[in-house]
Amino acid sequence: MFSLNNHLELRRVTISSLVTCIYLPSIVTVISYKGLLYSVGNASSLYVLVLIFTAELIKSFYLNSNNDLQVKKKASKNRVGDIVKSIVFLLGVKFCFFVGIILFGAPVLEYHEETLILSSLLTLLTVFPLIAHTGVELAVQLLFGVKTFPRDTIIAMLVNNALLTVCGAWLGAVVIPLDWNTPWQQWPIPCYLGAIGGYLLSNVLTVTKVTLMSAANKHPFLSIFVNMMNRLHISK
Repeated sequence: MFSLNNHLELRRVTISSLVTCIYLPSIVTVISYKGLLYSVGNASSLYVLVLIFTAELIKSFYLNSNNDLQVKKKASKNRVGDIVKSIVFLLGVKFCFFVGIILFGAPVLEYHEETLILSSLLTLLTVFPLIAHTGVELAVQLLFGVKTFPRDTIIAMLVNNALLTVCGAWLGAVVIPLDWNTPWQQWPIPCYLGAIGGYLLSNVLTVTKVTLMSAANKHPFLSIFVNMMNRLHISK
């Protein structure tokens, strides 16, 4: 997935993924311990989105440090305009997620608040990190396949994170119609936790790949597992 020759890129990717592997489980553990796990998805759980936004923003600053893309963005004459454009685009993506979730079977006449919160979470974990790293124009080109990217870049990691997040939310919906009568089956808890789980899994896989690649230098047989994981690579 990544080139061992690019030590700076590897360090940023690894540290960013490790931070995710620490802060996301910590948030879920705390809210579960406090008995607030079943409240995720409504307005009372907005603090979770704030915590995730803060963590992802800090990660984006780290990933963009000494980055050519960041230098170009700083050189922009209309920095405020770029921020406004990003906010408008994120709101548009949030609306698209909202409509898409309803089309996939979410309640139409009720639970609008819960669907909106889930849309916000998906936007925060998928498109926001990509925009923070590349800017709106490049992010749009990447999302619509207009522009390709090397598989050994930070962008590849961000795209994989986004794809597995959406997959996790979609898989979470599988348990909702089952007749188990458990509290965590209520909309949109399974999709909400599924999105977080998919995002976390993507970062765990990234750390695992980088670790195996580094260890393969001393233990060549580990390259077999690296090749197997590369075949499962999602982004193209």
